[in-house]
Amino acid sequence: MSVTRVAVIGLGAISQSVHLPMLRRNAEGFEIAALVDLSAERTADMGARYGVAADRRFSSVDALVAAKDDGVLAIDAAILATTGSHAGDTLRLVKAGIRVLAEKPLAYSIAELDALAAYAVDAGIDLRDWVRVGYMKEYDLASQHAKRLLADVDLRAISVQVMHPLDGSQLEYARLAARTHDVSAEVLAPLIAATGTIVDSAVGADLPTDLRTLYTNVVLGSIVHDVGLLRMLVGGLGDVDFAQHWGPKMPGSVHLRGTLARDDTPWTLDWHYIDGYPDYQETVTFHHETGTVELLFGVPYVTNLPTVLRVTESHPELGIRVSESRWMQQEAFENELFALAALVRGERPDGASVEESMADVRVGQRMIRALALSKGVTLDLGVEAAQ
Repeated sequence: MSVTRVAVIGLGAISQSVHLPMLRRNAEGFEIAALVDLSAERTADMGARYGVAADRRFSSVDALVAAKDDGVLAIDAAILATTGSHAGDTLRLVKAGIRVLAEKPLAYSIAELDALAAYAVDAGIDLRDWVRVGYMKEYDLASQHAKRLLADVDLRAISVQVMHPLDGSQLEYARLAARTHDVSAEVLAPLIAATGTIVDSAVGADLPTDLRTLYTNVVLGSIVHDVGLLRMLVGGLGDVDFAQHWGPKMPGSVHLRGTLARDDTPWTLDWHYIDGYPDYQETVTFHHETGTVELLFGVPYVTNLPTVLRVTESHPELGIRVSESRWMQQEAFENELFALAALVRGERPDGASVEESMADVRVGQRMIRALALSKGVTLDLGVEAAQ
């Protein structure tokens, strides 16, 4: 079996709880070839835990690419799990000949994705052969089976409900490394400024802070998972007809509703961040003319926690049959990792790439436009989300 040499870029919660353990668990097919993080303390810690030598630890993607270009580092693929937008680093990695699995969101703006697409045209490559977005629910066997069940039904309505407790309560089991303090404000300042400029182009520099936070942290930081899932299952979300935001403190609760892109089937989405809620819960329900298909997702960071697929249907003998299916031996993040290896082998596995991410960002921008209008805020006509 050939070994896929992977760089893990960004060593925060998702890498510590999922990506690094998954790579170790599949060590016969994957090598942790390099680690990248702004914090030298963090790379040293993770390097010691996972056996990555000091000369394969880097503080930036540029340093990683330089080592590859100089021939001192052999690398096939990268898992990009840094904070914020991932489009710029994805472009740097693809230019260096490295396949990429980028955590969501791939971008905050359409312009970032246009730059990726333009490079692909100039280079004569198809980004579907190079990039996948980390929508792990697409790789969940329950989701894939639900897609088959939904292929030939007449949908009546779709609803999504997410109950989101404090992030820390979802990650206590993971025993994350202690916070580091070796990254200076001077190092962070230009990165923060660059992100701010990107968000300005998407939603406007004058947009109130709470709405900017909803766009980056909630709509494209969490709800985008459901946007991507519904794109995969039923072709994606169309218009956003109504939006509401409330709650005692940020990020609070969000209610959205609209219709599908393909027809006038209505969808509703309710997302609630509640500090003291007992556990993460996410329910996606599809009502159709002969029954219901329902997906119940648990804490996303806990590997091999099975998603429940619940089907309600008529039965000639039982009258009404409600059945549940679970695939606890097939981890979605692991399937996602196998898809990355398939890219390296020159295959084209299923999964979202840049084109799909562009569609999802457009939906996210329609959502923030509706949320802004609900608060009496009109977006600047020159920004992407106003188009």
